[in-house]
Amino acid sequence: MIKRFWRPLVLIFITGLLSVTWYGRYALMDMATPVGTEVGDRAPEFTATALDGQTISLRDYRGRIVLLNDFATWCGPCLFETPHLVELYNEQMDDVAILGLNIAEQEADVAAYQAEFNIPYPLLLDTDGKLTEIYKPLGLPTTWFIDDHGVIQYIHRGPMTMDMLRNILDDLRQGREPDVFSVSGSG
Repeated sequence: MIKRFWRPLVLIFITGLLSVTWYGRYALMDMATPVGTEVGDRAPEFTATALDGQTISLRDYRGRIVLLNDFATWCGPCLFETPHLVELYNEQMDDVAILGLNIAEQEADVAAYQAEFNIPYPLLLDTDGKLTEIYKPLGLPTTWFIDDHGVIQYIHRGPMTMDMLRNILDDLRQGREPDVFSVSGSG
């Protein structure tokens, strides 16, 4: 009778050991990575309200690449970049999440901007400026590329075209540092 239970018990033990080892590795990696807003840092967690009233948490997007894009409705380079972000989202929404972080503007202005560009991704309202205090843009737009484990892999300051976005994402997926000079002339 003991022989009959031996194999399943060994299988359960090995499966459990592998699960603990796998989970422990990622938990230790998270604890060892400092929280901050620079490349190599674990992106600071946040919860915010989107324009549609939905509560958005960064941790909800674990397992996907996240582009956190600081923008303003009055920003000329943001106006240029937004159609490219919409196109990227529509093309790669299963693999890439885009979160637009508005810089302390009125809800009506952000709603008009969303309608003008038919933006399908969440636009986060930061009317009190607390998120902008954490994710401080150095000029607008600024985009943080956060990997599927929540670590910032790249920061781009300034507008991007669709070719630039695709090239940056391809480089990051291949484990390479994006070559801004090779993509900046793409159009």
